Amino acid sequence: MKVFRYGFFAKIIYRYGIVPINLILLFYLFVSILAFDNDWKFIFPILINIILLYSINRFYIKVFKLFPFQIEINNEKMICSDFMIKNRKVEIFHSGINTIKGGIFSGRSFAPLYITTENERIGISPHIKDFNKLLTIMLTNIPKELYESLLETIKKVAFNNAPKLGKKKKKN
Repeated sequence: MKVFRYGFFAKIIYRYGIVPINLILLFYLFVSILAFDNDWKFIFPILINIILLYSINRFYIKVFKLFPFQIEINNEKMICSDFMIKNRKVEIFHSGINTIKGGIFSGRSFAPLYITTENERIGISPHIKDFNKLLTIMLTNIPKELYESLLETIKKVAFNNAPKLGKKKKKN
């Protein structure tokens, strides 16, 4: 089995990056609330801080639930472990994968990749060491129908993102 892990800095950011972000945003929220007594226009920074706190914490909760920090993979299955919230191990057989979404299949190469089976859903960030090797092993062992649908998806994404050829703009 080949083992894939995140690098030290990526692991620190994914696990503990929420702490300083929340402290800074809570400080600005507190200052904005104090300044709101003097001028009503400080309602806008209060609302912006609340929206940022909500969206960033929602992202981190998703990372804590879905992203394993260690993936062991061979030609039959993946064993995902070292989740942040729960100390759980997820065993996913390649033949049981129903969908693969996100990442290069959505046209955003730095977006997370989400793998779904009947019972589980995991996310893999492209910041994991040797992400391309992990993806290669996974794609060579998934069911043929899913592989062909992913190829069609990549063709559509590549066609939509390709520069338009043909008409050139006239210079005056």
